[in-house]
Amino acid sequence: MAQAEFSALWAAFRAKDRDRVIVGVAAAFAHVAAANGAVEASETARFLDIVSGSRLAPADAQTREQLGLAFEALAQAIVARPALGHAECLRVLGDFGFDPMRSEIVWSATSAALVADAALDAHERRAAEEIRQALRMPASRSG
Repeated sequence: MAQAEFSALWAAFRAKDRDRVIVGVAAAFAHVAAANGAVEASETARFLDIVSGSRLAPADAQTREQLGLAFEALAQAIVARPALGHAECLRVLGDFGFDPMRSEIVWSATSAALVADAALDAHERRAAEEIRQALRMPASRSG
């Protein structure tokens, strides 16, 4: 999958009625979820809970379904091409590093992603550290 194809994956999260930070939340969540090479259904469900609970998107069933499919496609693309997928996530996350308020939202989602599958491993911890660095968060904020 080429970098251009990731553009379509990111676009699936954008809509007029959604906050743009949803792309950062999706990137962080997918980066952590795919870190161990597999994405659990509980991770997708937790992503959707975070998005609807934080009002980043409407909480209706149609939006939830669209975002669930978009997240699964993104996560599977990362699992299929880990080096490219992780680089893409970090590139997108770097864009949020200049906005402290949005960085906090993304970092909060990262923390939720770490516990979404109830199994925190070294790969997920490393992914969280990469996100922290991309967001330009202080080291004291490590997951």
